[in-house]
Amino acid sequence: MKTLKFTILILFLILNSKSYSQKSLDEYKDVESVCITSYWGDLKLTGTKGANQFSMEAVYTDTSKKPILLKNLTNYITLKVKNKKLFIQVRKPKSFESIGLNLKIPTHLFVEIKLLKGGNIYASNFKNGIEINSLNGSVKLERISKYALVNAANGEVNVSFNKIDGKTPISLVTMNGGVTAVLPGNAQRDIRLISRKNGYVESDFIIASDEKIINLNTKKYAKQPIINSARINGGGALLFLSTENGPITIKKIRG
Repeated sequence: MKTLKFTILILFLILNSKSYSQKSLDEYKDVESVCITSYWGDLKLTGTKGANQFSMEAVYTDTSKKPILLKNLTNYITLKVKNKKLFIQVRKPKSFESIGLNLKIPTHLFVEIKLLKGGNIYASNFKNGIEINSLNGSVKLERISKYALVNAANGEVNVSFNKIDGKTPISLVTMNGGVTAVLPGNAQRDIRLISRKNGYVESDFIIASDEKIINLNTKKYAKQPIINSARINGGGALLFLSTENGPITIKKIRG
């Protein structure tokens, strides 16, 4: 997780330096959702309020590993709108190259992200749900409302909700890495827990299960799969937490 935070910090500093261009997206202010498709590169999305807060910055890196200025994004990123959805498409890599994006997006928009090759994803402050498919890299989401669906092939998944829709399922899945869900203290959920190897379950909530949960609140890696159905606060919509290799953590919002 320290690596992810360091990567995000470096990306933030780079993207906010005066030498990098910024494109206003205010002409798309009437859209209801955003779909981002990229290949290589870190993605940072921030939900915002108010006027003039819909913008995109980009950093391009080639085989020299030196970020360069993208004064004109036309040859690298395509924008189009269909059925009130803004599609942001990063071009397919030519040889080795990565394009990192830093977007400010109205907080009420639904967000969908497809990261097809690799990079870390960080998003915060979105009110109407988020869906992510990622191949390589960690996913960290903060101040998310309603729900989240995350499918990661290789990387940690950490999602913090400030409000959830009690009728909408939440699914956080990775093949390799830990899974963390941070929920309001009054969250009512049926839970499906899967950690096939090197796992344990740590929970701030009292978990009710008909079968014993291996290594519950014991930070000791299990030698056998952990597969349980359970409930918190009496149960409700599904909370699906699954990893092929790693621990599962369920926390309460602090403060």
